Amino acid sequence: MPQSKKRKPHQHPHDYIPHKKKRKSAVPVAMGFCMILGLGIAWFAAGPSIPGLLAGIAGGAIVGWVAGKQMDKAFK
Repeated sequence: MPQSKKRKPHQHPHDYIPHKKKRKSAVPVAMGFCMILGLGIAWFAAGPSIPGLLAGIAGGAIVGWVAGKQMDKAFK
């Protein structure tokens, strides 16, 4: 059968579905930086004592996690 020239062509809504690109998180970078910074502060504050260094690393990890989450929120 002949096609009508006034009829709109058939639409294909599922031909192209754009996908959002996944963004990488800033949390691991911020945690690593703050852990090293916390280790350095603990080294100068407590000397080479293991509990002091572990406390500095743990504190730095917590601060880095919070800072990384805030960075992710700011970049969105």
